[in-house]
Amino acid sequence: MAKEIVNKSVSFNVLDPFQRQLKSHCDRYPNFSGYIKRLIQRDMETIDVTPYRKEKTPAQPVTNRVSLTSLNGIKL
Repeated sequence: MAKEIVNKSVSFNVLDPFQRQLKSHCDRYPNFSGYIKRLIQRDMETIDVTPYRKEKTPAQPVTNRVSLTSLNGIKL
């Protein structure tokens, strides 16, 4: 049976302390792919299943414009 495998890469900027910490944590797992898949699975089980990318709705017109001067009393 043929396999159809898609690769997704993850980049870590090791000059950034937080990202270096993330990379160091991932290095503890010899099966990085399996580790990431379990994180994704856990994420899918605990969050709403609405799609990440939503269609953009048109912007609504602004009907209540308040000037800055009425908010803070400063007259220009």
